Amino acid sequence: MAPEILKTRTGAFARRIVTLCLPMLEDARTRDVARELLRSGTAANANYGSAQRGRSHDEFTARLGQAREDIAEAKDWLELLWGARGVTTTEEILALRTEADELTKILTRAYRAARAAQAGNRSHRSITR
Repeated sequence: MAPEILKTRTGAFARRIVTLCLPMLEDARTRDVARELLRSGTAANANYGSAQRGRSHDEFTARLGQAREDIAEAKDWLELLWGARGVTTTEEILALRTEADELTKILTRAYRAARAAQAGNRSHRSITR
């Protein structure tokens, strides 16, 4: 997937997370989960953007891995909300869970490719020294 498209998708995911979480922050029953979901769901977009601006391949790989972990964490919080009583936005939660699952798969593939390239660069450097 092109980096611009993935950045657009992580950005849209973050905005949808904010929209979902804002009303939940007002309810004591969902406030703590909403804070965690808000943090992880928006951090994924920020870390993916940071990866794109990485000063080295190692930094790119690390930030990409962090974005992957953030999306996976957001998915865990969404799954917790899915089973919670009193949450009325179940359709949006289901849609966000699906998007989180897809983004996790995409970021995992990208992270693995970056790690493989990183390992290849290191072995090439050691041979030439």
